[in-house]
Amino acid sequence: MRRWAAALALLACTALAGCGADLPRGVDGDLTNGWQPMAAATRFSPQPGACHSELVQNATADDYEPVPCAGAHLTETVAVAEVSNQSQAFATCSKRASTFLGGDWRTGWVVLQPVLPSREAWSGGARWARCDVAETSPVDGALVRRQGSMKGAVKPAGKLRMACANPTIEGDSVTEMHPASCASSHTAEFAGLFATNRAKSSQLSGDELAEGCDTAIAKFTGLRDDDTVPSRIGWLGFPPDDAAWTMGDRAIRCFLWLNGEKMKGSYRNAGPGKLKIHYTKR
Repeated sequence: MRRWAAALALLACTALAGCGADLPRGVDGDLTNGWQPMAAATRFSPQPGACHSELVQNATADDYEPVPCAGAHLTETVAVAEVSNQSQAFATCSKRASTFLGGDWRTGWVVLQPVLPSREAWSGGARWARCDVAETSPVDGALVRRQGSMKGAVKPAGKLRMACANPTIEGDSVTEMHPASCASSHTAEFAGLFATNRAKSSQLSGDELAEGCDTAIAKFTGLRDDDTVPSRIGWLGFPPDDAAWTMGDRAIRCFLWLNGEKMKGSYRNAGPGKLKIHYTKR
């Protein structure tokens, strides 16, 4: 207010005859010169390589509070991408996250969350997608508060790459997955993914799930993908949750499972000699 009040006083003074002589030193009475142009407005954009305390769907400059990745955090921004529409965010971030992690992020104990500008910022022209990843617990799927970067964590033999496990099964449901060394005794091994184009997870039938995982496991184990596969192997399939499905994740994670039989060593390329026909039904 002081600056505006001073300008009004100066304008009044220039309207009075003879008052120019009484102007303070350094003031020439000309209101049109000597003003520096205002700096151009800058649009907020998050930075890659930052970590955050919470998993969020939208971010603004006001709530942007990154924390050091060396300390405790929940998510890590692996990339910030320009997108022309919000539907591109998941596919774009999926590629960037896989590059950062050293392998398809869907093959790891990882969740991907594209973070978008607020509705107001998007309306104002913001077109970025912040690609955040977080570690998930294989036991119960909960997010893990961790320390250190996840870079390279899903590469072959990476710390977060799905491999062998001992699942806890109750009825037709898997309630827990406990990772195990493939060299030790285990009852399941991650074999691969299959993707569906179903718009909703509820539209995926049991037969489709079985067929998709049979194909993924046959490829992993070196079996011919024919009608004998269901008699050679069992499977555990994990579709994305509804939130991930809505964002664009359509990949089912398939584990080789021999109906509870103990396995030792990886079954990659095990072939029909090791996976003999001995199941008469699922």
